[in-house]
Amino acid sequence: MHRKIRKLLVVGAHGDDETLGAGGTIARLADEGVVVSLCILTNDDGSRSATGTGVTNRTAAIELAAKTLGVERVRIDEFGDNRLDAVSHLELNRVVEREVRDFEPDTILTTSMCDLSTDHSLVSRAARVAGRPGKGSVQEIRTFEIRSATDVGEASGLPVTFRPNCWQRLDEAHLERKLEALRAYGKELEPWPSPRSERGVRALAEYRGSQVSAGLAEAFEIVRVVH
Repeated sequence: MHRKIRKLLVVGAHGDDETLGAGGTIARLADEGVVVSLCILTNDDGSRSATGTGVTNRTAAIELAAKTLGVERVRIDEFGDNRLDAVSHLELNRVVEREVRDFEPDTILTTSMCDLSTDHSLVSRAARVAGRPGKGSVQEIRTFEIRSATDVGEASGLPVTFRPNCWQRLDEAHLERKLEALRAYGKELEPWPSPRSERGVRALAEYRGSQVSAGLAEAFEIVRVVH
């Protein structure tokens, strides 16, 4: 039985997680009338600088990418990039629980616990805690892949790998919106053969589509769904 999504909360660690992992799906669902809210827990790229100089605040980029994808509500916290392991798990849980309480989503999309990125796995865990049964409105939780994090986890021999069991078909227009949103992040979009390149993003969409005899798709792991 198909469960209609009405209110979607997307939870990411960094600005661009939402776009790389689920940008096409967000665009498609927004076009279909789903109300989408975005929660990002960090607002800079501080881990890229050893000296603390040249750090870029991503707030404007996150908001522009969200607008491109059709997101109606954006909440950005100010934890440090790649420093979420210095924050208590309780504090991270409370941030996402607040979003669930205020927005009352029926569905959550979030990062995978299979990623080599500690930030991604911690955010995924917090989203699962916030959306646990009996504590709110959430009926479905899915995780998405972020190539350059999920695939690095696979190549580094992590014991658990991303195993999709849900595919969202995309039209060309949805993929183009995803690519446009990625351009908002400037230097985060890298040249080929990086998986974060426009060619890499398109190649992944084509590959995931080919798995289900579709032209283009994004893939997810369903953590829990209640029909």
